Amino acid sequence: MQRTVNHDDMRSANMESVFDCIRAHAPVTKRQIQSLTGLSWGSVSNLCSILLERGVLRELPVRTEGAGRNPSGFDINLKDNLIIGLDVNLSGLTGVVCDLRSRVLARVWRPTEGRKGEDILRLMKEAAAELLGQTAAGTVKGLAIAFPGQVDAERGVSLWTHQFGSLSEVNMREIFQRAFGLEVLLEHDPNCMAVCEHWMGAAQDVEDFLFVRLSYGIGMGILTGGAVYRGHSGASGEIGHMTMLPDGEPCCCGNRGCLETVASVDAILRRCRELAADGRAPLLASIAADGPITLEAAARAARQGERAVAEVFSRAADYAGIAVANVVNIIDPAAVVIGGELAAYPDLCIERLRETVGSRAWSGPVDLRVSSLGGDSAAIGAAAMFIRRVFFRISEEQAALGGL
Repeated sequence: MQRTVNHDDMRSANMESVFDCIRAHAPVTKRQIQSLTGLSWGSVSNLCSILLERGVLRELPVRTEGAGRNPSGFDINLKDNLIIGLDVNLSGLTGVVCDLRSRVLARVWRPTEGRKGEDILRLMKEAAAELLGQTAAGTVKGLAIAFPGQVDAERGVSLWTHQFGSLSEVNMREIFQRAFGLEVLLEHDPNCMAVCEHWMGAAQDVEDFLFVRLSYGIGMGILTGGAVYRGHSGASGEIGHMTMLPDGEPCCCGNRGCLETVASVDAILRRCRELAADGRAPLLASIAADGPITLEAAARAARQGERAVAEVFSRAADYAGIAVANVVNIIDPAAVVIGGELAAYPDLCIERLRETVGSRAWSGPVDLRVSSLGGDSAAIGAAAMFIRRVFFRISEEQAALGGL
């Protein structure tokens, strides 16, 4: 997979290279950065100056052997550059405070079940306010939101989401900038998770890969050349709305037989409820006698030998595997990373999915990996995307002055 890189992309990529070099090797001098990145002395010097001016770096002396003045070295300014990341989905709202090394310094969680529209916005504001209250004044530089559905990342607008009712055509950036006075980034949640995997997870060693989130909805993030691929209108990665059954169940998007209708957590639970109600899953009905049928209850029944329930998981894995194989056959990624709630059930879902992908991928063996980052990855990834899209932005004036 290849993409066209313009001069703005290249300048930002160079700044990112300098930042990543310092993050990995600090304290490090300009000469060392030049050697490690392959950039020119002028570029390294000017990019370090910009990052110092923005407060992203701190300067400190570096001890060297021999006579002469010790050169200045650079490290990341962690304490003054914190980012709040929010991940909002049907599993709940996760909020984190991250530093520039993506370390989680504070965390909150809120249930989202039954909440819609303005109620979700209120919950997000409460979570952000609580996290702000746990940080020193002036240290939080931005708020990054991982959101389901279709988003316009450039404008910060939620274009459409079925999960939370009326939150379509809503300018989230404007709402949260007004509430907190911070710069705000809105991003599609699978993209955030893909970036998190690339920065600190299962895809650190590859530049071209797919991340598939198997959750209450199903989404995909595509990274090519280490950058998110958005497509012409910013709507790439909607694997959940790939048609699997032309005459299948209606989908929330208005189509029929989408992958989400047969392989999402919602689809699994819907089918399990039907089986328990008509007597074909008595063990599951017994396990969930005093409450709703949950994914955990269904998995427990399947593992205890309830074949009808185990088949629900297997069937969902087959459909997900077919969809992933279709994308692999088109894009030919170096790896595929699976995350989301269903990734926690390797015996019931992931191994069957792996077999299906392997048998249907035309190009040969597929490097299929499972995320180990847990439930915070979308929120952390959103914060990481804020760093890259906001901190590494270079104005034309800075580029001209620096010869970048």
